[in-house]
Amino acid sequence: MTLSRRGLLAAPLLLVGAAPTLSIRPLRLPEFPGRHAIWGATGQDRAGRIWFGVSAEGGTKSGHLFRYDPATDRITPMGDVRSELSRLGPRPPDESQVKIHSRITGAGDGYLYFTSTDEDGEQEDGSAAPRWGSHLWRIAETGGNWQHLAEMPEGLTCAGAAAGSVWALGLWGHVLYRFDPAQRRIERRVIGAPGGHMSRNLIVDDRGHAYVPRVTRGDGALTAELIEITPDLREIPLAPLPHYGATPGEAHGIIGLTTLADRSIVFASSQGFLHRIHPGKGVEELGFLHPDGPAYTPALFATATGIEGLARRPDPGGDWKRERWQWVNLANGQRSLRPFETGIVPVPLLYGSDIRDKAGRVYIGGRRRLGDDKLPLLLQIAP
Repeated sequence: MTLSRRGLLAAPLLLVGAAPTLSIRPLRLPEFPGRHAIWGATGQDRAGRIWFGVSAEGGTKSGHLFRYDPATDRITPMGDVRSELSRLGPRPPDESQVKIHSRITGAGDGYLYFTSTDEDGEQEDGSAAPRWGSHLWRIAETGGNWQHLAEMPEGLTCAGAAAGSVWALGLWGHVLYRFDPAQRRIERRVIGAPGGHMSRNLIVDDRGHAYVPRVTRGDGALTAELIEITPDLREIPLAPLPHYGATPGEAHGIIGLTTLADRSIVFASSQGFLHRIHPGKGVEELGFLHPDGPAYTPALFATATGIEGLARRPDPGGDWKRERWQWVNLANGQRSLRPFETGIVPVPLLYGSDIRDKAGRVYIGGRRRLGDDKLPLLLQIAP
């Protein structure tokens, strides 16, 4: 079911006055051997504290979890994957779990849920999953020991939770898992995607329904359709996803997403084409976030009148690292656009999730280069 084949932003665009100045502050992150990047692994508890997972590359071979309190400006280490696995019993000495890749998401039960995954042996063409697979975890919002919930052979890239359902999506093939915290039961369903393709995010609405792209390889491009999956694993085909991407490796599926005040959900595919899900009613096409067309859109955030977020388009030389911060009023289509200048050289690689603290600041994770090192980065942005 599709609400609208032509959304608001497909109409001629009205650019309005200069946007307010962005205040961008890199947070000082704890160090550990092999620290590498924050691949969109952020979340928030009900007390307003920000949680984030830092992936590793070598070193400890273990992703680490941290909690940031905006009220005190303090970051607290909350454990790492291999240490938590060792509490479960003897582990192979060469086992690795280098990534906390998923969002860190609450289900309304006092816990935060997330996944860890590995890269050892994983093949980018989709011919092999990671050697050590993935794990589903939860931790009490008040802190404490991790709880191990399940182990899967696929590499889990994203997670979401609501209304008694915890969902995780794995590669390759868009393998979807649903975990029921009350019954400690896990179920599995293959949605479908060509080898080498992954979606960076899945969507979960307030009813606990999940939304995942079903992707096939057409003539020279990928064809994608948004599928709604109910908690009893029924499938509801919803709408085609145009401008999804040309090749499995190029397309990152669903990337930026945010939930608006009316509980509808706006999300961007990796080319920056926006859709708005009205749960139980259908899907609306909004058009491209960037006024000039396709742009990688790794972060979206809800505002009082619409959305704002990061859009990355190539400069005339083809460099995809020119970034802009975009505001869009979804009621009238007005928008404002300004440079997104971090002052970090070379320009960092950024990914985001829908996280805003009580002061209105948003958070975007990623990776920066410092000489030969690739180091994690977490930006606090006051828009």
